[in-house]
Amino acid sequence: MHFAQPASSLSAESLESGESVAARKAALRERIRKLRRRHPPGLARARSLEAQQRLLEAPCWRNARSVALYVALKDELCTDRLLAAAWKSGRVVWLPRVRPREPGRMEFVACAGPEQLRPGPFGLREPQDALPGLGPEEAGKTFRPDLLVLPGLAFDRRGGRLGFGGGYYDRFLDSMLACPRVGLCFAFQIISNLPLEQWDQRVHYLCTEEQFLCL
Repeated sequence: MHFAQPASSLSAESLESGESVAARKAALRERIRKLRRRHPPGLARARSLEAQQRLLEAPCWRNARSVALYVALKDELCTDRLLAAAWKSGRVVWLPRVRPREPGRMEFVACAGPEQLRPGPFGLREPQDALPGLGPEEAGKTFRPDLLVLPGLAFDRRGGRLGFGGGYYDRFLDSMLACPRVGLCFAFQIISNLPLEQWDQRVHYLCTEEQFLCL
């Protein structure tokens, strides 16, 4: 059953050609947010489980001893199964945490389990304050995960990613971090061609409830 608008109809080209990239991004963000809000909870849960299982079966996950994940927001594809599997298997699990008093900046924190999370900004669950975090200055050095799983509002088949507009991941990934990146999303969030700018970071794989794509 497909309730969502087909990805092809959400093409960036379908927006007004005279609009700026920023305006096209804003319009696309609003469209995807509306689709996610209309996503029936039961269907979203089922699709989330299917997508997570696809990632668990992918070689990039099976070969990873450390993974950078995220705790999903409301309406995002759930990551609970991935987190539980990573902790159960003994993998090192890195989770993002917003840096206070540094707008648009975040760091990653090694977490041993859900008991080390606390409520954070934007409705997130984040690592506790007492846990040490590693920022982009440590990317490729102390922070070297074998796999990085990213959220996003939309992705395209060239690896383009449209985030929420805060630039947290783009700023962090604009560093020396070299590891496989997986965009995790519902199938209806894959767009034919995203409006991108030079600082927008890309992913190497896409994982949805329908398929796992190597880009």
